Amino acid sequence: MTKAELNQNELHALRRLAGEPIIQSLDYQSSSSIISTSNIAEAVSSMPVPETPKAGVLVKLAYAGACYAEGRNRQKRFIPQYPGNEVAGTIYEIGNDLPNCNYTVGDKVIIVPENDNFNTGYAEYIPVEDTTRVIQIPNTVPLEVAAMLPGGALAAYAAVNSAKPHVEKLRKVKNCVNVLVVGGGALALWTIKLAKYLMGRECNNVRIFVADNSIERLLTAQDHGCFDIIHWNEEDHEQYIIERTLDSCRGGVDVIIDFLGSNRSMQRALKVLNREGLILVGGNSTSETSISLNTLAAKQQSIVGIPSGNLNQLMELLNAVADDKLEIPEFQVFPVENANQVFEDLSENRLTKRAIFKFGSQSSTHCVDNH
Repeated sequence: MTKAELNQNELHALRRLAGEPIIQSLDYQSSSSIISTSNIAEAVSSMPVPETPKAGVLVKLAYAGACYAEGRNRQKRFIPQYPGNEVAGTIYEIGNDLPNCNYTVGDKVIIVPENDNFNTGYAEYIPVEDTTRVIQIPNTVPLEVAAMLPGGALAAYAAVNSAKPHVEKLRKVKNCVNVLVVGGGALALWTIKLAKYLMGRECNNVRIFVADNSIERLLTAQDHGCFDIIHWNEEDHEQYIIERTLDSCRGGVDVIIDFLGSNRSMQRALKVLNREGLILVGGNSTSETSISLNTLAAKQQSIVGIPSGNLNQLMELLNAVADDKLEIPEFQVFPVENANQVFEDLSENRLTKRAIFKFGSQSSTHCVDNH
């Protein structure tokens, strides 16, 4: 095959960048249903307030990220997780037996999930027995922003923090280090912003690329300062995609952060990875893949899992946001009653930014925040 050129989809993306409109969530009317919107509204408004743990707190939910399981149900839609691992609200009540209490009613807080996700349904009040998981946030941090930090932001922080030592080592021997983020969307946007924050001026000889099957997500990545995009159109021949990637990266990739973790993305990553390259794998995919250990050893390549973010990293994130040192990627806020539409849009790749649900009274049906 000759040197790869721009395909029609990438040319189409350039035309859209020149001024053609991008489909937004409100332009799409769902034709099927994941969950009953009326049931959500009824559940939120009629559920009784649970008892406050004697040595814990009761949190009134204000915002929650639109979280979902990686698997899909038989209708080929995402499986929602409620309220998920991105939760922010206010202290509603404090247990009488809570020792050395530093909380006051009305404090703005985020909840660190005990497991990967909360999955308790659309309850507006969350009792928390272990108060070490309830983190107070400064008044300078909006609740809708704080909600994102324990989830996607922390996952991206852990990925960039794991990649940083390898990038720094390669910078000593290479003029330019190529970092490829596989999978657009909110995780990629956080990764772009966190790479700038964690590496700072050291990024001057580090190029960050984003690869995705969705032109819309790639356009959003460009809007966030990552102009090096690669359209992984899954309808194209595999070898063509590999050549396009190598051509875009001018020879190969040094570090790959794979938020998909699929067999196909792993095999593709191995074919574009340079000698002494590193692959960081995330996601909840249960797919299996085969790897030539001889080739891996001969090329001195490494494959490691992206670690879970810890509490210290979460506090670092929170402080960076509070001090206005970390730029927040764009996100969209929706009334929780619109969850059905939001998950439809997510499953059809019509939302390119993080979707956040707002609980309680709404002044508008759709709000777009850009911080």
